[in-house]
Amino acid sequence: MRGRQGVRQQIERQRRSWGVWLIAPVAMFACSISFAAALSEPAKRTSIAPLQPETIYVQRLQQPSPHWLILNDPNFLGNMDSKIYLIDADRNHMLGMLSAGGWRNAVEYSPDFSTIYSPETYYTRTTRGQRTDVLSFYDVSSLSVIDEVEIPAKRGSGAAHRAYSGRSDDGRFVYVFNMTPAMTVTVVDVVARKVTAEISTDGCAMIYPSGNLSFLSLCGNGRMRQTILTPQGELEQTRFTDVFFDPQQDPLTEKASRLNGDWYFVSFHGAVHRVEASDAGVNPSQRWALLKASELDQGWRPGGAHFVASHRSGLLYVGMNQDGPDLHKQPVQQIWVMNIDDMSQHRVIEPPGPVTQLAVSQDSQPLLAAASEGPEIYLFDALTGVQKNSLTAPILGAGILQFVDAR
Repeated sequence: MRGRQGVRQQIERQRRSWGVWLIAPVAMFACSISFAAALSEPAKRTSIAPLQPETIYVQRLQQPSPHWLILNDPNFLGNMDSKIYLIDADRNHMLGMLSAGGWRNAVEYSPDFSTIYSPETYYTRTTRGQRTDVLSFYDVSSLSVIDEVEIPAKRGSGAAHRAYSGRSDDGRFVYVFNMTPAMTVTVVDVVARKVTAEISTDGCAMIYPSGNLSFLSLCGNGRMRQTILTPQGELEQTRFTDVFFDPQQDPLTEKASRLNGDWYFVSFHGAVHRVEASDAGVNPSQRWALLKASELDQGWRPGGAHFVASHRSGLLYVGMNQDGPDLHKQPVQQIWVMNIDDMSQHRVIEPPGPVTQLAVSQDSQPLLAAASEGPEIYLFDALTGVQKNSLTAPILGAGILQFVDAR
């Protein structure tokens, strides 16, 4: 009896188990049918306005302003990816940016500022490999590359040197300084878009344009060299001045500013040399002492990365620090404004903080831009010395400043 009862109990448990297994598929099937029915019913949609397609366009820059500021960023934290920023100083507004290869110096541009010419260096492996140097052509209205001319892969480069390149006064030729360490200058015809010459300058450095067919170079023996070109951009003639500064006792810095066709160089001890220059010749005509003996004793000297600027009204701006001799790379605490007629002091400008770069616009209401070693660029009325504004640059440590001087 117990055996039969045990069998019946086992059968009953199994029957109940089968019931559970049978119910589950039936329930799942019923749910599937309900879900399918729901899908078959028309969906109740909320009315949504159709998306309007966007129009992709490039906003082109309009007529250049004399207060457009070119900021050349050498990108000290990554030199092989330097930048060129174009900033509207009146509106504190960045107009655009160019990526310009490695070891940024300064740019040149056409007289009407329709084209920027940028000497650039590239390597096949970014920081190594085969080197290629080019002069890139950028359309200013769209800030896009329109052409390039390959130049000898030996261009000189260094932080904050304005005179590593130059442009002829008529805008036809761009000059690029080379140093291997032998010193030469590459001449590029930007109209024909080709290299016309590479000219040895024999121990004379940098480029200071002096006309449509000539440029100057500063020599280590106290002279100035003038290179004269043919109309085709080839070497025609070389001229040298007499010795006009002592490279041992008071050498000239390579920083200089061009004012009404003449170049103004400042020595390490504060002497100002005027060099008259044109295609017809070169003449170091005048020398002034920027500093009195008492000011020299107090430690005042010219200083900064690029500390000389000028305005066509006849004013020369020189950055000055009180750090004593041999510290000329230090940022400056004051900007001395001098009248070039007699080199009398016009005024002293004291920026809110130390600065290292100067640039002056060439319009009738000129701005003086003074850049710090950080992102600050202070803007002053260049005639009165009153601070008008300040910019926060998109870089740490300002590169070379250039105001647009379009004609």
